[in-house]
Formats: sequence, C-alpha cells, structure tokens
Amino acid sequence: MREMVLTAYEYQCAFCSYDGMIGTLPVGLEAAHVRWWAFDGPDDVDNGLCLCSLHHKLFDKGALGLGDGHRILVSQHFVGRSPAAREHATALAGRPLIGPQPGIRPIASAHRSWHTSQVFHGSPRPTAA
Repeated sequence: MREMVLTAYEYQCAFCSYDGMIGTLPVGLEAAHVRWWAFDGPDDVDNGLCLCSLHHKLFDKGALGLGDGHRILVSQHFVGRSPAAREHATALAGRPLIGPQPGIRPIASAHRSWHTSQVFHGSPRPTAA
C-alpha cells in the first residue's frame, strides 16, 4: 500500500505539500491509514494519505482530521503557541487536501467518518481566515 499511496499523492504531504527526497528516496513521507489497520481499515488507496511525519503523528493522535469536502480539521483541543505550531497545524483549518491525482478515488466517506468519530478530538477549530 505504501508505494500506491505515495504515488497517488505524487510524493507530497496531503496537508502541507512537503516533498523531501534524498535522490529518489522520499524522506519524512509516510503512508497513513485513515481507518487504522487494527480496526479493519483496508490497505486501499481510498483509506490512505501521504503525510509528512509531523502531520501523520498529529492525524493519528486526533489533532488533525478530515471534514466534508475533504477539508482539513484541526481540533480545538490542540494547543500550540509557537509560530511553527500555528503555521504547521492551526493554520491548516479548513484547507483542502492536496491530492490525490485525478482519476484516483479520494478518501472513502466511511473511513473519514470512522476517523472523525474514533480518533479526532472534540470539535474542529473555525476555518482559518
């Protein structure tokens, strides 16, 4: 699944577009399950996101999620006062996902709903202005 997901998202983070590589090897990019494998999440592209390491961790901890229209949710429970936390997390509220490539199925609503109800913490922050 890893290579299929990374290819579907053209080797860039679906949240921030980070695309670091050393030669031809991606660095800091990971295939993330939306509905976790341990909870019957399939190894399918419509259950995966290409995320940088930071956004993968924030997504798995419920600080970030996916809303209607494939827009990024940021939990009101997430606290970060630094400029880096604002730029790399809170400012993402309401932004559209980057990818997948045209012709590739986006995240299935059932997987997105599972993540929102089982992983995402609390209510989403209002959309960034």
